[in-house]
Amino acid sequence: MSLLGHHDCLLLSLVASAFTLAVAGCDAPAPAAALMPVGQVSHWAMPAAGAMIPAPRGLAFDKNGDLFVLDDAGRILVFDTDGKLKRHWFMPEYDVGKPEGICLFHDGRIAVADTHYHRIVFFDRAGEVLSMHGEHGSGPGQFIYLSSLTQDAGSSYYVCEYGGNDRVQKFDVDGNWLAEFGGFGTEDGQFQRPMGVVWKNEQIFVADAINNRIQVFRDDGRFVSILGEEVGRPRLHYPYDLAGGPADDLFVIEYGGNRVTRLNFQGQTLATYGTTGHDVGQFSTPWGLAVDQNGRIVVADTGNRRLVELQR
Repeated sequence: MSLLGHHDCLLLSLVASAFTLAVAGCDAPAPAAALMPVGQVSHWAMPAAGAMIPAPRGLAFDKNGDLFVLDDAGRILVFDTDGKLKRHWFMPEYDVGKPEGICLFHDGRIAVADTHYHRIVFFDRAGEVLSMHGEHGSGPGQFIYLSSLTQDAGSSYYVCEYGGNDRVQKFDVDGNWLAEFGGFGTEDGQFQRPMGVVWKNEQIFVADAINNRIQVFRDDGRFVSILGEEVGRPRLHYPYDLAGGPADDLFVIEYGGNRVTRLNFQGQTLATYGTTGHDVGQFSTPWGLAVDQNGRIVVADTGNRRLVELQR
């Protein structure tokens, strides 16, 4: 059953006329980009927190298909495959600011980039805090504003941060610092607000948001390329999050472009979906996305304060 099946579901054929591949300015997708084939679109508002309807931010699927969601009320919410809220809990602290990134580790831990508290917080599946590491600063193992994290096939994980010391740091399974790469700027290997990060085939893909590009590194930190520079770089507008698909593909959510873009790992644009707005098939400043092993896509449609599921 669809994750959002108990809410309104519409066939793409009924709403295709509402979609266009173009967005304003030079950030429009290349003419060759196709409309992403989507058979069903579903969405629902975030559960209330008191009188507030929070906005979603970071998303992650576990192996069972449960969806973990961060919101700007400082909560972690867990939805089952039918879209029912199973449980939720709050971050240890959230008055200063709310977390942005979440990752489900191989060992079952839930790792959250606690952005404004300059640390990684690890939870168990019941929401109990297991450990934390990090503090404010620009040295090894310190953070300014953490945005996202990912784990490789082994035990190492990688954390993006912005705020003037824009870089990626690498840690072992116990949180011991191993290396860092990047730095603030516009040159190859530098970032302006790195937001999303994905590990695939011994490479790290980083959404370099303000520079409107995706950069590729070896997982030892060596710069490889700007994604797509040999085949025609994809035109992206504030790429904010990345997710690897079940095929040889990479999904990008564009905060400025208000769309999902599907690429291959060579950087060719395969398809796009979405325009700016509040209707079906539209997004407003989407923050994050997650893709499960069956290719089901969920978008944190932040400006519209809802989650949107696309079933291809």
